[in-house]
Amino acid sequence: MAKEKLIFNLEKDGERLVFPAEADCKASSVEFQCVFSPGAKGPGFHVHTKQTETFYVVSGKMIGRIKGHEEKVLGPGETFVVPPGAVHNLSNGSKDEPLELRITLAPALHFQWFMTEAAKVAIRKDGSWNDISSLPEMGYIMWQCRDEQRMGGMPLLVENLIIGTLALIARITGKTKKITPKPN
Repeated sequence: MAKEKLIFNLEKDGERLVFPAEADCKASSVEFQCVFSPGAKGPGFHVHTKQTETFYVVSGKMIGRIKGHEEKVLGPGETFVVPPGAVHNLSNGSKDEPLELRITLAPALHFQWFMTEAAKVAIRKDGSWNDISSLPEMGYIMWQCRDEQRMGGMPLLVENLIIGTLALIARITGKTKKITPKPN
């Protein structure tokens, strides 16, 4: 019997995410599929404080960047490994072909909860991570995982002030009601 999957299409950003249906924050890892449309920018610089992130290029061309290092261009069958604490991002290196990745984070921690709840918020808004009207909910989700995932290149105090304020606004305005509670 085939396992259920969670599929999120963020059309405005040209991203498709496919996760296992059941998140397990105590698992040794979480693996998911991500497809970026031709020319898609991908996520901004960010950091996983406790996880190793491994990108495996299934098809297309990926540009991987670790802040302070040279960027790498990878093709099918190649991997890009980002150690915990490294500020990084990625993008589709082709304007003509989609980029398909298999991404693994180890350990799993709350990454799947973080990404799936953020994707639900983005889809409820307009199908983009960048819709300004979703900032309170995104801030709330980020606040819940602030010990595991951070924005890259922003002083910690400033980031905590911003996401803490957004999380508070989300709670006060009731915008957290549609967000599934973070699992223990």
